[in-house]
Amino acid sequence: MKTAFLQRARLMLLAWAAGVAELAHAGALTLKQAQDLARAHHPHLQVADLQAQASQEAVIQAKSAYLPHITQQTVGAISNSSKNAPARLAAGYGLAPPPVASRTATGLFMKQLLYDFGRTSSLVASSELNAKASEENRAASEAQIMLLVTAAYYQMVQAQAVLNVAEETLAKRELNLKQVKALAESGLKSALDVSFAEVNQSDAQMLLLKAKNDLASARAVLSTAMGNREEESFEVREEPMPPPVGKLEAAISEALYQRPDLRTLRLQLQAAEKFAEAEKAAARPKIELVGDINYMPWANIKPDAYPKFNVIGGVLIDVPVFEGFALEARENKAKKEYQAAAHGVTDAENNILRDVRVSWMAAKTAFERMTPAHQQFLEANKSFQLAQSRYQMGLSSIVELTQAQLNFTRGAIDEIEARIEYQMRCAELDYQMGKLR
Repeated sequence: MKTAFLQRARLMLLAWAAGVAELAHAGALTLKQAQDLARAHHPHLQVADLQAQASQEAVIQAKSAYLPHITQQTVGAISNSSKNAPARLAAGYGLAPPPVASRTATGLFMKQLLYDFGRTSSLVASSELNAKASEENRAASEAQIMLLVTAAYYQMVQAQAVLNVAEETLAKRELNLKQVKALAESGLKSALDVSFAEVNQSDAQMLLLKAKNDLASARAVLSTAMGNREEESFEVREEPMPPPVGKLEAAISEALYQRPDLRTLRLQLQAAEKFAEAEKAAARPKIELVGDINYMPWANIKPDAYPKFNVIGGVLIDVPVFEGFALEARENKAKKEYQAAAHGVTDAENNILRDVRVSWMAAKTAFERMTPAHQQFLEANKSFQLAQSRYQMGLSSIVELTQAQLNFTRGAIDEIEARIEYQMRCAELDYQMGKLR
């Protein structure tokens, strides 16, 4: 299991290095590269990896009950009385006390579990299920990071597209201002037309400043989502449009089966059930094989009265009789925790059903919105071209041209927002379905 973690870390590091090299070569960042960079060195995923590794160590700890337990005991005692029984017992030496107990003794104590009515096996099963739950929790953390990266990526794509629209708008309005001023100097247009053109230019400048600020903010958000401490200068590419959303029933079924956070809760529920079984078995007898290997290199006793080396072994049957109702309380506590976990799974399923329905409807609405938004942009572009031609021929006023310019800019931005919103809604739906991992 540790080898698998090391291999995954190595692959993630290679992916990060390849992504950086490709980014430096191409000069633009794709969504897949951004996700790979986040997988490679986002601190939240590193925390989840370490927690998953820690849960594997808990499995080894639980399985250690099947193996022999050996401890070394050493004691030095000086006494002229046979009442020093604790010192002799601590050293594990001798069955009968000598008349003079001054000695130094050392020994090895061995204990091997033989049977405990399934308590250890239940604890091992519970730890294994918790380890699997940690793996699914790691997958859930990865899905959350991928959603953050995807949303930040599309936000930056939108900011870049809006910035391009703002730059084109400013260029067109600056050109229009020059033309109006030239016509006004020739006496063909009034000072009012120049004033309107200057207002339009100022409005375009404000739009450009806002677009630059939005792009810088989106770049900072994406850098943080990828796990970078320092902001980097990069551009992003537009991704292909996802296909239309499928049926709601299929999305719900897939979410209930694939959501890693729901799988985590289900595994934790099974682990709680096994732990409750283990706590129930704690009140039953436990059978162990015990043994002592003792050596007393020096003792203040008569020569050959007691051997300096001996071996003691036997079977120990540990039967709980009364422990102040602690065993009953532990069993009841484990049962209550299992029942709480069961209700938690039900609550999570209900929340997932709600989230999938909401995300599916939002994606469906965003898909339907793209068509009228694109049509509105085409009509606004057509109206702007006609208004510009009419104004240049002197058939309309500056007010009509100004309104057409505003409609064209607004239509271009709405079309971009509708396209990006659908991509973001599809990403959210994939996350709710457990596919964004």
